[in-house]
Amino acid sequence: MIVKFFGRALCFLLSAAILCFCACSADETEYYFVEFSISSNFYAGGQKLDNNEIRSVSAEVGKMLNSIEDDVSTEKSGSVARINAADAGEKIQTGEYTSDLFSLSKELYRQTNGAFSPALYNLSELWGFSPEYADRYTQPRQEPPQNEIDACLEKSQFDDIYRAESGEIVKKNAETRIDFGGIAKGYMSDCVLALLRQRYGEVQGTFSVMSNSVLAGEKQNDSAGLGYTATLENPRKEITGGLSSGGALYFTGLSDVAVSTSADDYRYYVYDGKIYKHILDPATGRPSDNGVISITVLVPLSVAHAGALADAYSTTGFCMPLTQALSFYELLWKEYGIGAVVITSDFCYYTVGEYTVLQPKEYAQLTNPSLTDKVENVFTYTEISAAKDEVVPCEKEREYIELLAARNG
Repeated sequence: MIVKFFGRALCFLLSAAILCFCACSADETEYYFVEFSISSNFYAGGQKLDNNEIRSVSAEVGKMLNSIEDDVSTEKSGSVARINAADAGEKIQTGEYTSDLFSLSKELYRQTNGAFSPALYNLSELWGFSPEYADRYTQPRQEPPQNEIDACLEKSQFDDIYRAESGEIVKKNAETRIDFGGIAKGYMSDCVLALLRQRYGEVQGTFSVMSNSVLAGEKQNDSAGLGYTATLENPRKEITGGLSSGGALYFTGLSDVAVSTSADDYRYYVYDGKIYKHILDPATGRPSDNGVISITVLVPLSVAHAGALADAYSTTGFCMPLTQALSFYELLWKEYGIGAVVITSDFCYYTVGEYTVLQPKEYAQLTNPSLTDKVENVFTYTEISAAKDEVVPCEKEREYIELLAARNG
């Protein structure tokens, strides 16, 4: 789902404040939960926007995000809800946003050989990760019986949904249901950027829609010469400690890029010493289990649908063997200049592309040398050639799982 879940995996280190906007309607009986934030240091045509203008554009963005959510949320009465409720063979006329997301998802489904699929709502419900379980996600529970997983997988095939020649969406199996949660936040980012460019022309600044962030243009007044700087949050900060507990890695020199991080430290549960992630593998019908705990993807804004791609690709790598995922990202880098950082449960990390990725000590040396000896590096850089599909969790990872089990058990 795109609503009710606030991304926590990537934040920007900006001297300026970030102005936040939680989309909501004037009707107090209806709520929207898509979070939008924009840097107070936002420029259009080289001129900094004042607070009144930022509030004005934020309100305009909010109305658009409300409209998108109305159309694509499984919890609203828009296009996605109508598709999910449709009978086999029934033609559903969709809104613009759902139509766009369907076309993008079909392209990504083909490109990833099915590793990215939005047709997993039934499986999400089976494993207890759909919205109705929002207050029970971390509750320990046994796996569903294999026969139930298999039956649910049969009605979770994206190939069973297609576009008719007249443009409507049609299902072959009435029980198949979709959820664009793996791409919608990034798509919303693309829509926001298009709105800002239409309103102002050239823009420079940063904004976020949930866990997806866009860095447009070059950073203004960059006295440190670091460009836009972002922190990849530490998905294991609860057990690694230290002054750098919140930051796993740091990006510097960023510009004109969409960034998305997917991680396993929210919407999960622990049972019998194992973390069950909300990210489901379309091939097995089970939570991702390839040893990956976090993936960040960076897509240049010169690539069409950069935000949507960053969102989808950051999830896709969870649903492939580790070596295949890394090879997939290497191919994206060669063809499109798309970068990635993959962190695994043995506390290794792998980088794809030529983006600058710094350890906490390296970043402190650049920004606050007095802290260099006090911060701690958490994850170990590893060459892609050394990656193996069997990832053995390290001692700290086992400690983390035990902590979660004690807290939620």
